[in-house]
Amino acid sequence: MNTVNSINSVSNSNLFSMQVMGTKVRKLREIYGYSQEYVAFQMNISQAAYSKKESGRTDLSLSCLNKIAEIYHLTIIDLISVSTQELLLKIIKADSKLIA
Repeated sequence: MNTVNSINSVSNSNLFSMQVMGTKVRKLREIYGYSQEYVAFQMNISQAAYSKKESGRTDLSLSCLNKIAEIYHLTIIDLISVSTQELLLKIIKADSKLIA
């Protein structure tokens, strides 16, 4: 594989990762019933800036991911490494234990 293809491969995987992370962040927000405005306020950014992060149009920095993890009472490791489905199941199970 030549250098140009390697760079394109990394760029494409980074784009995919940002889209996956954005989807994960959106699903978390929906599960918790938070509005984009609420999460943006908690992160001290505008709703428009938050929307771009959630849609994958803007990268999620490490400090941004850390704030998101704090909002949802997660570790940043869980936020980054656990699949969206597993993370949502973990949250639903934790919430059902609180209700029971």
